[in-house]
Amino acid sequence: MMPFDQLPIFVRETGLIRDVVESLNKSGMRISLVTDGERRLLATVTDGDIRRGLLSGFGLDDSVLRLGGREFVSANESASVQDLQMALVSSGVSHLPILDESGRVIGMFPETRNVSPTTLGNVVVIMAGGLGMRLRPMTDTIPKPMLRVAGKPMLEHIVENLRLEGFTDFIISINYLGEIIKEHFGDGSQHGVNITYISEDKPLGTAGALSLIPQNFSQPFVVLNGDVLVKAKIREMLDFHLGHGAELTVGVKVLDTQIPFGVVTLKNGRILALEEKPTYRDFVNAGIYVLSPGVLDDIPVNQKFDMTDLVANRIEEGGAMAFPLHESWIDLGRPEDFERADQAYREESK
Repeated sequence: MMPFDQLPIFVRETGLIRDVVESLNKSGMRISLVTDGERRLLATVTDGDIRRGLLSGFGLDDSVLRLGGREFVSANESASVQDLQMALVSSGVSHLPILDESGRVIGMFPETRNVSPTTLGNVVVIMAGGLGMRLRPMTDTIPKPMLRVAGKPMLEHIVENLRLEGFTDFIISINYLGEIIKEHFGDGSQHGVNITYISEDKPLGTAGALSLIPQNFSQPFVVLNGDVLVKAKIREMLDFHLGHGAELTVGVKVLDTQIPFGVVTLKNGRILALEEKPTYRDFVNAGIYVLSPGVLDDIPVNQKFDMTDLVANRIEEGGAMAFPLHESWIDLGRPEDFERADQAYREESK
């Protein structure tokens, strides 16, 4: 086991928000510690702090100190285990930094890492019925979700990542060359999960296939596209959905677009402003959703219906929320996306 002082949970005070993102992804913990050169604790940053910061307009290249909670909860090195447990419960945090008399971090409570998550009863629906037209001829004889990334079908990466989070019940929507998917995964037992299938006789859009699900859900369920590889914690997205009382939550990714020219603002031919090479920030749909059961009533049976239509209905009613994703996200819609994903996953497995 890696010594505590070598765990990737520390970020220097001069660091950026992207350094915290990397720390959280490497450590698997939900907190990073911002310290000075002597490892004195200056602030703590949680996964939730980052997501709230992104929604507020912060960028990954902003200073970490813009996010860090200066009024953090910590414990003294002399505290007993009982005191630590009581402090953990009363504060509602996931981990307590343990400090010596000079404020240096010497430990974390609890120490448990890489603990298997509890099994979740929430169903995951994976949309895997697309034709993959933009990837022809790669998809002439194989469905897009079965194209290989780092030697493994990308759909298998998706299922395995979700299983590691505690999701075990899956429904896969198939259409084009769907038998190849069924032959590979079967009932899911070889992958440690349960898989059933729904089949589209005709293309039903990005949400229409949900009307074919034979079972009634008693709790929120996850829907994601079968051509998206993401390192986000879907379990945390589910917690976010429940905590905000949402009916529909959309995973969104920050997209910064720089215009390579000076942008002129005009009114009736008169120049009001000139901005040189501005960068515009948008949130784009990442193809990952959490839906409450009642949302299914909006979907017409066996008719083409897109997620954009479903979201639009809930926007009007105020029941739609956005969950910003700061983690790695790759939409595999072009051949060059596969090259990028393949390289990233192979490097990760080294």
